[in-house]
Amino acid sequence: MIYVFLTGWLILPSCPLRQYHFVNEPLTWHEAQAYCRERFTDLVTIEDRAEMNQVMNTVSSSGLNSEVWIGLYSKIDWRWSDGFTGEGSEYREWGRKGEPFFSVDHFCVFVYGLWGTADCSWKYPFVCYTVFLNPPLPFMPFLN
Repeated sequence: MIYVFLTGWLILPSCPLRQYHFVNEPLTWHEAQAYCRERFTDLVTIEDRAEMNQVMNTVSSSGLNSEVWIGLYSKIDWRWSDGFTGEGSEYREWGRKGEPFFSVDHFCVFVYGLWGTADCSWKYPFVCYTVFLNPPLPFMPFLN
């Protein structure tokens, strides 16, 4: 969190919050991406182990025990559907050592405990996310 001090005032920034949405409707990766973008923000982006656990808890609370699409895909290099390139964008939980291309047409990523690649035309349930901003806090006088 960043604190900015101006003469006599303290400003606290708004922080984005994520809400995860498990969709138990098997769709292709591209259909899932379109669905998430229409109704939420995008297919889920996973930046670290804590977020991975939150996503897996969202899926497991539904009782599902199968693969789910996430927002990672490849066009020569790995990218997130929402364009995220910041800190945490390189986080991976591959089920096999390295980047697991099992076939030349496996360019989309699913999660089933760990991450794997699949043909983007295969149909899996998926996880979307929505970003909310905390309402900005009012300016508060900084007391010495």
